[in-house]
Amino acid sequence: MADTMKTEESIMIARPIDDVFEYMSDPDNAASWSSNLVEYTLDGKPDEIGTVTSFVVKVAGLRLAASEELTGYEKDKSITYRSKDSKIGYERRLTFAVDGAHTRVTWIQEAETGTGLFKFADSIVQKLYARDVRGNLENAKTILEA
Repeated sequence: MADTMKTEESIMIARPIDDVFEYMSDPDNAASWSSNLVEYTLDGKPDEIGTVTSFVVKVAGLRLAASEELTGYEKDKSITYRSKDSKIGYERRLTFAVDGAHTRVTWIQEAETGTGLFKFADSIVQKLYARDVRGNLENAKTILEA
């Protein structure tokens, strides 16, 4: 990727790592904790490299369709995706680590920046996206700790 914007958010969840990983790696749970996911379809197994997920998200009132490919999967450690058919190229990684009696979940995403006239909006888009990511991680925490 050329110029990128990086979004990184972490949260501590008071549950064992295997519970957190199992829940957050299951695409059937994504709509429960991801507030902007409208629909998705999976072509393959959720833990199989090369599996493609097609989805629709609602961002700033707009419906955006995209797909991504699972490029990395280490049970109880990390899941990595790369955009396949998307208006913006990105790589997204979720990492999981034991931190005392909690599990630390970190969401890291690097996305291509805007070009030309839209370049000025990158910082605004990045702040809005980081807020959405943070909210989604907090949703997962609330669900898992209930």
